[in-house]
Amino acid sequence: MEPATQSRLTDRRRGARPAIRLLVSALFGWVCLGVALGLATGITRALQQHLDLDALPVALIQAVIMAALAISSIVMLRRYLDKRSLGELGVDRRAAAPLALGLAVGAATGIVIWGSAVALGWIRIDSVDVPTFATFLVINGAVLALYEALPEELALRGHVWTNLKDGFGVAAATIGTTALFPFLGVVVGPVAWLTVTALGAEPATIRIFPAGNDPIVYIIQLTLFGLALVAARRIPIRGALFIAVAFHWTQLTVTRTLLGGTGWADSGWRIDWVEPDAIALVLVHIIVAGALFTTIRWALTRSRKSTAAPAPLPTRR
Repeated sequence: MEPATQSRLTDRRRGARPAIRLLVSALFGWVCLGVALGLATGITRALQQHLDLDALPVALIQAVIMAALAISSIVMLRRYLDKRSLGELGVDRRAAAPLALGLAVGAATGIVIWGSAVALGWIRIDSVDVPTFATFLVINGAVLALYEALPEELALRGHVWTNLKDGFGVAAATIGTTALFPFLGVVVGPVAWLTVTALGAEPATIRIFPAGNDPIVYIIQLTLFGLALVAARRIPIRGALFIAVAFHWTQLTVTRTLLGGTGWADSGWRIDWVEPDAIALVLVHIIVAGALFTTIRWALTRSRKSTAAPAPLPTRR
């Protein structure tokens, strides 16, 4: 074997090991998120049965447990397994600008989509209780941030996507992260069942998908949502992961507001669904926001390339 050929083969073998380690680390991040969610669900379900707690304190306790477990596990994975900085996951101390961008895109696209539905007569706003809505924004906002938006984005669009990107490229990372997103229940269901059983409470049926959701619709929705969140994460600014966090929070807040709230918090909005199929606009909201994030990334990238281009040499006259 020629020395040059042997050198190339050696380089490939050396390159394969880091890629495999990155893949394993990414899968560990996904599993850690699922375990955290399963433990949070199982612990609060057992507490609810033993102490007869109302739905609101259960939601708050569950959110705190979820955030503590998921965030700490990702930090430890990044520090001790990856041995790399958290900043490379897309987080930054200067979070105001990316948070504002994610919030603005989520709110603006939501207003356009659902405002159009009102204008077309597909839905009708019967009433809005402002104090109830303000309370809902605070309570639901806190739970949503701690239970879903922050831990899920740090784990998935942060840890999982970044490791897959570093090992296999952007396209593979996007496909892999998006494919894993809807199937988190593969980990959550068994962990929640075991936790509830261990705590002496009555466990619920193990489910891969949330109760009351059609699996096909659920997979489609989370696939589109996952792609939009990756599009937000890829915007080339410092702390880009916070764009995804803010959009995640905003999109779900808009949807829950229009649906009247959650099982533990009333949004104060009363909507008459004149056209029941208008609920499909939830997907349109996600698609339009994802397209806008992609456009913003393209515009920023093009602007930076043109700025970085060398100035033309002066011509002689």
